[in-house]
Amino acid sequence: MLMHSSASLALREGNTTQTGARGACGRCQAPMHDHLAALLRGGGGGAHHPRLVHGAAVKLGCIASTFLCNRLLLAYLRRPLLADARALFDEMPRRNLASWSILISGSARLGALAGAFVLLSDMLRGAGRGSCDRPDSFTLGALAAGCARAKDIVAGAQMHACAVKFGVDEDESVAGVLVDLYAKCGRVDLSWRAFALAPQRSVVSWTSMMACLVSHGCSGYHEAAIGLFKRMLALKVWPTNATFSCILKLFDMPELLPAGLQVHGCLVKMGTEIDPALGSALMTMYGRCGGVDEVARLASRITHDVFSRTSLLAAYARNGYNMEAVMVFREMVMENLAMDQSVITSLLQICSSLGQLRMAKEVHCYALRTFFKLDTLLLNATITAYSRCGDITSAENVFNLLQNKDIISWTALLSCYAQNALSQEALMLFMEMLQRGLESPVFCITSVLRACSTTTDLTAGLQIHSRSVKLGIDNDNSVENALVTLYAKCGCVRVALKIFNSMRNRGIISWNALITSFSQHGNEVAAVQLFDLMQEEGVCPDDYTFVGLLTSCSRMGLVAEGCKYFKQMTAKFNLVPKMEHYTCMVDLFGRAGRFFDAMDFIDSMPCQPDRLVWEALLASCRVHGNVQLGRLAAKKILEIRPEDPSPYIILSSIHASVDMWDEKAWDRTVFDTQRARKDTGSSWSNAHEISVSTYDTLQVGVT
Repeated sequence: MLMHSSASLALREGNTTQTGARGACGRCQAPMHDHLAALLRGGGGGAHHPRLVHGAAVKLGCIASTFLCNRLLLAYLRRPLLADARALFDEMPRRNLASWSILISGSARLGALAGAFVLLSDMLRGAGRGSCDRPDSFTLGALAAGCARAKDIVAGAQMHACAVKFGVDEDESVAGVLVDLYAKCGRVDLSWRAFALAPQRSVVSWTSMMACLVSHGCSGYHEAAIGLFKRMLALKVWPTNATFSCILKLFDMPELLPAGLQVHGCLVKMGTEIDPALGSALMTMYGRCGGVDEVARLASRITHDVFSRTSLLAAYARNGYNMEAVMVFREMVMENLAMDQSVITSLLQICSSLGQLRMAKEVHCYALRTFFKLDTLLLNATITAYSRCGDITSAENVFNLLQNKDIISWTALLSCYAQNALSQEALMLFMEMLQRGLESPVFCITSVLRACSTTTDLTAGLQIHSRSVKLGIDNDNSVENALVTLYAKCGCVRVALKIFNSMRNRGIISWNALITSFSQHGNEVAAVQLFDLMQEEGVCPDDYTFVGLLTSCSRMGLVAEGCKYFKQMTAKFNLVPKMEHYTCMVDLFGRAGRFFDAMDFIDSMPCQPDRLVWEALLASCRVHGNVQLGRLAAKKILEIRPEDPSPYIILSSIHASVDMWDEKAWDRTVFDTQRARKDTGSSWSNAHEISVSTYDTLQVGVT
């Protein structure tokens, strides 16, 4: 935009000096200037290169034409050849305002801000010696725009002062640039002041002010941005595509989908053409708000480029439409689109969701083959993908080869250890992070607490809890959930209940942790009561809730209640039972000695029972001395896992309990013949005990 304005300025002011230049050229005739200028307008062929035209102008004696030199300056800056443009400017015999404006604006646009200020200083010194060349709104606006790109608020404030001094601060274009300058520098107050004082506000000023408010995370600013958008429409200042793209960034949650639909309807009603950039913004908005159907409809109606395809892929991946996202990626590959690394990052997130290790390795290899150097964000996603797929070694290799590790890299590997039951490795890595002076974000703390829960390491858990209090993140919902789980698994049910009662937002994770805790530590009645209380508070149970609930019913012998809850899973809560639930039901019948019901239930299962189902039945047979059914269960377990020694040991105990010593001896003989080995046992011991008063010393306000 600035270059086109410079070209028109060169034509406007260059023509005023063309007549004098023609007289001074000597042997260069007037048509030659126009011919050389026409060659520059022709574009980028070899014969039209500005250096060739420049050489021809020098040879023909046309370099004295200010009009032609301004054209050459524009051509050099388009290449961009800033050094050649500066050399031409220095050898120009005569310069006008257009010459200064072209070079200053071009230098600022190309990032040579210091050189642009030197040129402005030279221009002002010339004006002080009587020259008529004084910076106008275009020159100062271009410099302010350069300061905005560099986010240099000090230099930008100086340009603002210059604009006031030369009386161009109220110019529509300069006012818009000043709003954008302070917005990009993060000064909302100064940006709003420049916007409020502007006598004429263009759509660029409105868009810049909205972008400033949108880019700040405060909800108050977001509401102000929506109010500004409504005010803009009321004043009949019609938004552009950039305006709509800006305001659409505000809608990033499912509950904001209706507002996003209203903005989409507004731009359709106004007849705004949806280009690929605006289409990308719309698909990103719908993807964040969960409007996958709208994403699909929009994708079939717009013209696509690499950015809109990337937004489409990310929208599908965000909402779990993994195969659709993979199809978009294949289309991008077939169309030979120049993808950036964000596409690969989204694809790795899909691999994480699906748990497809082979696919993750293929995507990683594609990234290594396509890009010269992988950025940290992509490598962090690679670590997460390998972690979710269970490939710990590959995750460690990527982490070790990562040169610029950030806190996300460390947290990704820490979560990898915690998710794959490598609790000691997680704690050691966390200690290394502390020794390096790295931060401890919320996600990092929750991962370490999960590792402490796995090993029931209460001492380490207390230390992590204390650190979360020190960091002021102990009231975070995810940290509170992890703490409830930690204390519940460590047997500190009263402390877990105290944290649970102090929580402002109790989600399904908190309820599940407490129900499981009561079930595992002999308070099954409280687990059932907690389930009823959860429904009263409007929290919908999930499949993990019913595992704890059915386990409680099994241990209390509440067969009728357990059957009722199992039926409620599908009838009331629309949950599909998993193998864990079938195992709980077999254990429920077996503990009660109702083996016929247990076998009928196994026969009616819609899927083949796995090893855990038969192990639950075998354990019940040992309790009740059911030899015949115990032999059947042991046989089924050995068919699934022949190397498992537990069926021989439990069956031997069953035979011994009913005085079948010959069969017990035979079981032992088979056990020795198969060379089966019992797994080495391990346990964690902790000499420290916790009480409620210990929890109170952590200075957490609870009631």
